[in-house]
Amino acid sequence: MQALRVHAFDQPLQLDTLPTPEPAAGEVRVRVQACGISFFDLLIARGGYQWRPGLPFTVGSEFAGVVEALGPGTTGLAEGDRVGGSVSIGAWCQQLCVPANVLHPVAPQAALDEAAVLYMPYGTALYALRERGQLQPGETLLVLGATGTVGAAAVQLGKALGARVIGAATGAAKCAAVQAAGADAVVDLAADDWKDQVKALAGPAGVDVVADPVGGAFTDTAFRTLGWGGRHLVLGFASGSIGQLKGNLTIVKGASLVGVDLRQFKERQPDAARVLMQDVAALHRDGRIRPLITARWPLTEHAQACAQAGDRATVGRVLLLP
Repeated sequence: MQALRVHAFDQPLQLDTLPTPEPAAGEVRVRVQACGISFFDLLIARGGYQWRPGLPFTVGSEFAGVVEALGPGTTGLAEGDRVGGSVSIGAWCQQLCVPANVLHPVAPQAALDEAAVLYMPYGTALYALRERGQLQPGETLLVLGATGTVGAAAVQLGKALGARVIGAATGAAKCAAVQAAGADAVVDLAADDWKDQVKALAGPAGVDVVADPVGGAFTDTAFRTLGWGGRHLVLGFASGSIGQLKGNLTIVKGASLVGVDLRQFKERQPDAARVLMQDVAALHRDGRIRPLITARWPLTEHAQACAQAGDRATVGRVLLLP
């Protein structure tokens, strides 16, 4: 089988031919049909993440495919099942062995390639909005970076949860994409008065929940749009810097700054995490959420695929098709 691997952090990815892996006890082998390219994948491939895997290693964290073989004692799945899942590394390949419990079923009527970019971003966004933010129907949600991986998921899930969604992005093209994704209103983060625009859209009660995967200076500004009892969800720092917030604002607004970490949620509350992922799958099955796929590339054209995925002007997800 073929796999995209890192041999040195300062060198391009290499497409290697490897033996077909055999699933161990409790594992399954998946014939991979599609892989997502995330910011995390690009970062770890160039050695820029806080954890560096031993060399060489196969890149890739998101995938979907068909169960091809079961390891000894594996139950709950069968050959031919359509599944999606996520790992830290190893997904950019044609055949992947993983523990059965990291996989989630993909309904026959759901697009299998979309499932490759479903569980990490939508799982993160649903955990943030529902479990951490306690978002309620009729509340106002502000989503920063609303065309990003998690931001776009938060826009769709906010609507699915019955909220009024204000999407925030930079530039006319991205703002148009946010509008097309179903946001009730859109603001351009490049505008000097974007905070005032959000306040006007939210009305006297202010914003109830902020979904913030951007960080930097946007955190302080967005927090100031919250109304009494608002919740500001910290999902990441796509801006490249950690936001700074004056603590007195939490008192003035009676508001909360809430951290979101799907990885620890899955480790500490595995049963609840499985239910959450089942809910993501059901929303996808029913057509209430749908990842925007902007391009599909074969493994042999991985350089072009990664360049497109890493371009901040790109709207939507880029897939590799092993």
